[in-house]
Amino acid sequence: MPWLLFVYPFLAAIVVLTIKQQKNLDKLIIVHAVLQLGVGIAGYLNRSYLAHMDNLGLLVFLITSTLYLAVALYRFGTEPNAPIKNYRIHTICLMFFVAAMDGACLAQDLGLIWIFVEATTLASAMLISFEHYKSSLEAAWKYLFICSVGIALAFVGILLLVIAQPEYASLNVDNMVAGVKHISPFWLKMAFVFIMVGFGTKIGLAPLHFWLPDAHSEAPAPISALLSGALLNTALIPVLRINKLMQAAGLGALAQQVYLFMGFLSIFIAAVFILKSQNYKRVLAYSSIENMGIIMLAFGAGGTAIYAGHLHILGHSLIKAAFFLTAGNIVSIYHDKQWRNVSGLLENNKPSGWLWLIAFAFIIGMPPSPLFYSEFKIATALIQNGHYFGFTAFMILLAIIAWAIGRVSLQITMGTGTQATRLKKGMIIAPAMLLVLAAIIGVWLPVLNLP
Repeated sequence: MPWLLFVYPFLAAIVVLTIKQQKNLDKLIIVHAVLQLGVGIAGYLNRSYLAHMDNLGLLVFLITSTLYLAVALYRFGTEPNAPIKNYRIHTICLMFFVAAMDGACLAQDLGLIWIFVEATTLASAMLISFEHYKSSLEAAWKYLFICSVGIALAFVGILLLVIAQPEYASLNVDNMVAGVKHISPFWLKMAFVFIMVGFGTKIGLAPLHFWLPDAHSEAPAPISALLSGALLNTALIPVLRINKLMQAAGLGALAQQVYLFMGFLSIFIAAVFILKSQNYKRVLAYSSIENMGIIMLAFGAGGTAIYAGHLHILGHSLIKAAFFLTAGNIVSIYHDKQWRNVSGLLENNKPSGWLWLIAFAFIIGMPPSPLFYSEFKIATALIQNGHYFGFTAFMILLAIIAWAIGRVSLQITMGTGTQATRLKKGMIIAPAMLLVLAAIIGVWLPVLNLP
């Protein structure tokens, strides 16, 4: 079954070259998204369908599949605004981008994961620069350069992992854990640092985040949704898998300290720059950096916070993707990304206004958002571990970010509208579907009283 995920994009890419209408290209993407989600559900029900994918890989795969379907519906609901030749290239790159993320979820070998993560960089750079504005082209080149340097550092870390195993080298995490007594602690520490820095660049963790605000703010809304909600999770996979090896080698405390440091730094940087950002899509991009930092805090705190970290990955992906899709609606209505120039969204397009307000409430962790439960668990874990200063800083930074995003959200939605605007149904249904799913998860999971 996993071969379907890779065969379809190659076959569809050939068909794309013969298609002359945008809607038919959109239909190919919808078929791919339905196939992707169907494979994910089948893999959840019977794990052998997905080559014994582990829990982390399956979680990220299902998230990617859900977001891809929402993006496909949103894309189908937009008006043609590009030459068919460019749209063909966009369609092919989108399918290969998703296929590369699928490969990273499926692979158990760190070397293969590295290859697939690098492939996501090549495919998504074309998607970021799709609109061919000067700013979008600059963002794509910046993304290519910084992420390629990061991936090169991650490759050095993988080579150091091989050096750390003088007897029998393997890049399969389970095999390395089984033979952990033969791994050199010194070289393992060095490998961890390079892998953390390298893949941390792709995750968007500070101080390696410079590409993220530009890429997320300049890409078309559906691509921004996938970059924030799916790609960042894909880059998390090798970082969290190497943590399993660090724990087995008795170096878990070192890994957790690094996670805590990069987590707090990311949240701090996000808080500072959100206050200064004038572009509302850029505000959402810095919010992604903040939430990646929160996820790092969860795995740094350990214990019950690890479950909260996985829940935060899920909740943030759904909410932020809905937020970016709604931002696309705002761009379609106002043709302006400066939040001070936008107002009266509730009057101009009431569904988009309410979607924006609900997404704002959910992203700052207001119930029934799943982020309320995950952030509560993370804060509790910080207190239980004696990180009282960290807990205080965490709450203050969350309050600053909530105020900053709230200021932008109220400016955009309130006020007097200029002219009522109707949007295609797909542009409303797609983000609404993600927010409803997030609300269901936020209500249902706490009821289960999971640890």
